Amino acid sequence: MKNKLLGIFQIIVTVFFIYYTLSKIGLNKILEVIKSADLLFILIASILYFLSQIISSERLRFILKKNNLIISSKENIKLYMIGIFYNFFIPGGVGGVAYKGVLMNNKFQWSLKKIYKLLILDRLIGFGVIVCLIIVFSGFILDLEFISEFNFVLAPLYALLFFVGRVLVQKIFNNEIIYTKTFFISHIIQILQFGSIILILFSLGVTNNYFTFLYIFLISSVLSIFSFGGIGIREYVFFTLASNTAVSPDIATSVGLIFTFSALISTAPGLFFLIKIKSKKKLST
Repeated sequence: MKNKLLGIFQIIVTVFFIYYTLSKIGLNKILEVIKSADLLFILIASILYFLSQIISSERLRFILKKNNLIISSKENIKLYMIGIFYNFFIPGGVGGVAYKGVLMNNKFQWSLKKIYKLLILDRLIGFGVIVCLIIVFSGFILDLEFISEFNFVLAPLYALLFFVGRVLVQKIFNNEIIYTKTFFISHIIQILQFGSIILILFSLGVTNNYFTFLYIFLISSVLSIFSFGGIGIREYVFFTLASNTAVSPDIATSVGLIFTFSALISTAPGLFFLIKIKSKKKLST
């Protein structure tokens, strides 16, 4: 029942923010911007995002391996991609993380409780890195005095955030052995996604405000959990927060929309693997 209510909530949020954003800009303006975009840059942006997901799957495999749950890269990527597909297309319901855990339990007979704990740990470390980046980026975007001295403040601040995360992982999950490597892997994932956003900006002819747009992207990544696949909220965040830049609202909104499209393309392998699993089940029954 709770899952169904969550799914309904996500759909309502998605529809509301899509409607609100489009009512402020107009669908025709968005379509005009997207039609003028350089498709080559968008293609490369989609590839970078897909690579970020491959590395994300390897982060999870590392966590599993360090906890004596051995899985091959090929099998792990397959299950990870199925999870991405579920997260994007199934609001609430079972959810990508839960379904991935069930598949691992069925295939390897691992403890479902242990799998879920590690899957949640994987997601939380990635989320924690995003929060760390938002805090540091905020100092530059808001021109906060205590961060104005880059060389003297930034490194100690980041080190402090790193150790706070390590303590939390140790206290909550008793699993600090994996923390340092996964923390830095998460940065590689974010760098690839930053590259994806910058290429999308290139495709739309935006030649400045890159740092601000990366900051907006980080905030949208946190808030996107409240909607169906991040759709609606991501576009609304770009539309709202980019108002302080020289970029027009229709272009800013299109950045979020094109990124969503890139993420959508990346779910295609998950659909393929899911169909294969369903077919095997039918043949075995």
